[in-house]
Amino acid sequence: MAVKSPRKNKEHVGSRLVLNFPGFEQTSPLSQLDRIQHSAQKTGEIWHFDFERPSVHQDPGVNHAIGECETSSADWKVNTRIVQFSWNDIIQEYEKVAHPMGIIRNFPKFLAFFTDGTVSRYRKASGRYWAFTIFPILLLLIFLAVSWLASTWLVSLLGLTGIAYAITGSVLTVILTLILCKWPGDKAYLTLTINDWGFARDMVNRSSRKIEDRYEEFAETIIKEVNAGSHDEIVVSGHSFGSVWAVAGLALALEKQPDLLKGRNAIFLALGSSLLKIALAKNADFMRKWISEVTTQPDLFWHEIQTKDDIIAFYKADPFDVLGLPEPAGGYRVDRVNYKKAMDRKRYKSMRTSFYRTHRQYILYQDKPVSFDYMLRLFGPIRSKKLAQEPDSIQAIDPGAKLV
Repeated sequence: MAVKSPRKNKEHVGSRLVLNFPGFEQTSPLSQLDRIQHSAQKTGEIWHFDFERPSVHQDPGVNHAIGECETSSADWKVNTRIVQFSWNDIIQEYEKVAHPMGIIRNFPKFLAFFTDGTVSRYRKASGRYWAFTIFPILLLLIFLAVSWLASTWLVSLLGLTGIAYAITGSVLTVILTLILCKWPGDKAYLTLTINDWGFARDMVNRSSRKIEDRYEEFAETIIKEVNAGSHDEIVVSGHSFGSVWAVAGLALALEKQPDLLKGRNAIFLALGSSLLKIALAKNADFMRKWISEVTTQPDLFWHEIQTKDDIIAFYKADPFDVLGLPEPAGGYRVDRVNYKKAMDRKRYKSMRTSFYRTHRQYILYQDKPVSFDYMLRLFGPIRSKKLAQEPDSIQAIDPGAKLV
């Protein structure tokens, strides 16, 4: 367990616990901790602090890994314990299904978000996310049109007429459409996106025993980690779908131990959150209830970070206003950030070639010193809540990384 280090004053952090929930990707928790280490080292070059990771491990039979990290400069030191939660094995069950069975299995689940009115609610919440939602439909229609034209041409070459023409043309259209869904569909992340929607529908319907069991496991881990140490700050971080898992795990933990966060400096950090993807669904009363349970905590501050560059998140949406829920008791802030001001021009342009890479940038390093730097929130000496409420507080770290 991390040991508290001397702090310059009560606003500076010596010890931090990070409960980190990843998005929809198959990367293992140890590999994700390696990625965080790389980003932290790059961030250290920008802010001129040193980063070390004395230990990292994952115990057998558990779905999280632990990283013990140290960051330091001339007059400050922070010990950060990262609990990297994992559900990549669940994702693999959706991703490993051979094409075209994955699309055949998950596409009806995707359509259910249209038929139950959820997509209409997305449109009211965020026009950009609504555009992302209908993107697979538009792409499939294009593939279908191209396949139909190609099939019609091929059947005409064979000289078929009547029923033979109709049946052969229809079969060829379906086959060609499924081929296009794989290539170039994979280049456009079509299969990944539809698998993601299939998972989302199973989460909404609560039809997966494995998901339900994982909620409970995460809740027990949260209770154990929070009770085990006395940290200056607790950061509950959820990227994309990770925000959903973070709310679920924390809500169930609070049901088991209502005073879990009492007297603690805690922040819920929602990065490119997919929380509304689930919470706006007709059958997701349970998720709206869990959000309410989390946000009634007076010692938990909620910080939502969005960017216009990212179409996979609910840009411009205030989650509590959209859901008609009371504002968090511990306060909250929704920030819309601009990665163009935070990244090297070449790297920014490269990122923008993929909307999934753009969506992941929340949890990677930045090339310039900005207040919304994720690594600074995990490893820096300034409280995450203070960085959220007072972005100019980064000026407390001078060019030599000393606290002023």
